[in-house]
Amino acid sequence: MKGWMRALRVLHTEWSDGWGGQEIRILSECLGLAARGHGVELAGCPEGELRRRAQGVGLVFHPLPMAGPWDLRAVWRLARLLRRREVDILHTHSSVDSWVGGLAARLAGVACVRTRHLSAPVNTHPLNFVYRLPQAVITTGEGIRRHLVEDYGLPGERVISIPTGVDLVRFRPREPDPRLRAELGLGPEEPVVGMVAVLRSWKRHDLFCRMARMLLDRGRRARFLIVGDGPGRERVGGYLDEMGLRPAVSMTGHREDVERILSLCSVVVLCSDRNEGVPQAVLQAMACARPVVAAAAGDVPQVVRDGRTGLLVPPGEVEPLARAVERLLDDPDLRRRLGEAGRRMVKETYSQEAMLAATEEVYARVLAGKGAKA
Repeated sequence: MKGWMRALRVLHTEWSDGWGGQEIRILSECLGLAARGHGVELAGCPEGELRRRAQGVGLVFHPLPMAGPWDLRAVWRLARLLRRREVDILHTHSSVDSWVGGLAARLAGVACVRTRHLSAPVNTHPLNFVYRLPQAVITTGEGIRRHLVEDYGLPGERVISIPTGVDLVRFRPREPDPRLRAELGLGPEEPVVGMVAVLRSWKRHDLFCRMARMLLDRGRRARFLIVGDGPGRERVGGYLDEMGLRPAVSMTGHREDVERILSLCSVVVLCSDRNEGVPQAVLQAMACARPVVAAAAGDVPQVVRDGRTGLLVPPGEVEPLARAVERLLDDPDLRRRLGEAGRRMVKETYSQEAMLAATEEVYARVLAGKGAKA
């Protein structure tokens, strides 16, 4: 392990029972750290999807019910687990497990790191000291980092931006699979506009549907794919019915082969109006050399540089979104240029290896600050 004197024992916690970009990053990070020689385990929601998937790939998962941020029984159980497993670093992720974990780490004398995945503003009330419990906070974008330093008041050296890394072997340019086109009911020559996102309100699938309706009404010959699942499934399906979008717009549900679907897309869209760090879906599309149209929410502009690596549009507005998609559908040279530039940027800055190396550096700094040997 380059730069390390010994392997570390790392325990990740996650209170959420869902499955989205945050949980995908956690699992990817755990597998990556384990591949680099560290002992990595997880603890959290007994009924969560993360538990099932972690155990499915051979990671140790400790079921840990947490009734809320001040669940003292959970704090005590986690502190005992940290001591028993001789953990070097506790790495927390969501609100509840960060309260429980931060207190348990203090009780057990273990170093603690927290990742803030969303760009939503943090409550700056003095009693909300959850971000002061860990020795370091990782954010998924620079905007979130600035907010925690400038508004919440954390020391700048304790907050580090590490966007989610992309697996460049899995997400790479590839020829579209005609069998997948047939499976999804797509014609061999139909342009495809896709959106890959968990079905949550701030992802603004309503804007995607309104954009599709607008382009179809203008006589555009295109198909539209909504890829993903989540709590908004019925609501998004209702948009298709209300706007008469079937079968031009299809919902694929959750797919494990997102990289193959991206290869079918002429344009990839992200409509979020808030809560975004640097979105995995955008980086994955770029890694596949697909041109991206994205709303300038959160830290999206950190990677979608208008006219260079993609097209940026104002959040919450459908007409600019439709114009940008039309522009790319009409200009194959622009699609190719933006796709190639996005791929280069991801390779240079946003690879999975870069994320893991930066995370190891944070761990080393935290342990050095505690007087531990790394």
